[in-house]
Amino acid sequence: MSSMTPAAPATRSEWAEDRLRQAILRGELRPGQRLHASDLAERWDVSATPLREAFQRLAGEGLVELLPQRGARVSELAADEAARIYELRLLLEPLALRQSLEASDDQHRDEIRAAFAAFRSAQSTLEGVEAHAAFHRILLSRCPSIWLLRFTAQLADASRLFQVASVGAGDGRHPLGEHGALADAALAGDIDGCAALNEQHLRRTLQLVSAVAQRNQETEAAARS
Repeated sequence: MSSMTPAAPATRSEWAEDRLRQAILRGELRPGQRLHASDLAERWDVSATPLREAFQRLAGEGLVELLPQRGARVSELAADEAARIYELRLLLEPLALRQSLEASDDQHRDEIRAAFAAFRSAQSTLEGVEAHAAFHRILLSRCPSIWLLRFTAQLADASRLFQVASVGAGDGRHPLGEHGALADAALAGDIDGCAALNEQHLRRTLQLVSAVAQRNQETEAAARS
């Protein structure tokens, strides 16, 4: 197995789900790529059954698309799908962020500082994507609602599929300035300011990923014509 393979969780089913999720989010498996359980089982030295179960579960997260009688594939990028995902993020994340910052403490602020430092020092684009996700997750982590945390995490994962595919668009990076301002506002206890900055950040990201998704759709349409 690859040295980047994460440590195996309690069961092979959980391991397969985590490995498949990371392969998609790291860009090892690209949007629209067919998923063959037998091929992945041989590559990752695991049986095909837990991989098929992983296809089902990740379909619920929007990362995999199940094809009737034809298996599965990594979800394709569509501009309207990006809009739907970010519309939900814009509804839920401000609420989760406000509740998290209201419950913030010294330990949480230390975690925010550490997460931003890791993001700032990321050495590769994909490392930056993962550090970016971790930074936003830490910002929301003190939200007391398990349901809000669960839904925002699922939407963030679905967003990362677009972000990975957006490498090379714009400057290919998540802007440090925006995230530095988010960190500063959170550390200062400026809940209104942090929520407003986060909304601006989500809207800017939506514009970028929608443009990339639209270009992909146009390219695919031209290839089929």
